[in-house]
Amino acid sequence: MSEEFFGNLSLISSFAVILPLLIALWKYNRLHKMQLKLVYLLITILVVESISNILWYQKINNLPIYHFYSIIEFVLIVNIYKDELRKIFPKRFFYILIAVFAVFSIVNMSYFQKLETFNSNATTLLGILMIFLSLSYFYALLKEVKYSALEQNPMFWLNAGFLIYFSSNLILFFINNSIFKDPTAEANEVSYLLWGMHAVVNIVLILFYTISIWVNPKQP
Repeated sequence: MSEEFFGNLSLISSFAVILPLLIALWKYNRLHKMQLKLVYLLITILVVESISNILWYQKINNLPIYHFYSIIEFVLIVNIYKDELRKIFPKRFFYILIAVFAVFSIVNMSYFQKLETFNSNATTLLGILMIFLSLSYFYALLKEVKYSALEQNPMFWLNAGFLIYFSSNLILFFINNSIFKDPTAEANEVSYLLWGMHAVVNIVLILFYTISIWVNPKQP
C-alpha cells in the first residue's frame, strides 16, 4: 500500500463521519434519545480527527491526542449502553467500568506507553470491554419476551457496528509500537497495510453509524 493511497484512505476514514452528522442535523427534531447520544460521539470523533489530521500534515506527532480520546470515547459509548443495558447491569457497574478504564489509561500513558507512542495497551482493553458490552446487548435482546423490529432499532445497528469494528481491530491493538518505529521499507509497508485495514473497518463502522441515525425507531 503506497503512502499516497494510505493518505487518501485515511482522509476518507477520518471525515466520512460528516455523513451521519448531516443526516442527524436534517432530522434533529426527530432523533431518539439514544441517537442524540450517538451524535455527541460523532461530533467528538470529527473534532479529534480534524485536529489529528492537521497535526499529521504539519509533521507533528498526533498520537498524544488518542491517549486522551480513548478515555473520552469510552465514556461517551458507556453513556449509550448505560440505558440500553439497565435491565441486566446496575448503573454503578458502568461507573466502575469507566473508572477502571480511566485509571488504567492514565497509568499506561504515565509509565508504560508515553504520549508520543501508540496506546496499544489502552486500545486493547477498550476493544475487549466493547466486545463484552456488544455481546451483552445481544444477550439482552434475546431475553426480551416481546418481538421487536430490529431493522428499526438504531441501537441494534450501532451495536452491530461496534462488534464488527472492535473485533476486527483487536489484533491491530495488540501490535507492539516497535513495528511503527522501524525505519525499514518492509516495516513501513506493513504499517501502511495494517492502518489501511483499520481505515477500511472504520469506514464500515461509519456506515453503521449512518444507518443508526437514519432509522426511525418505534416509540413505546
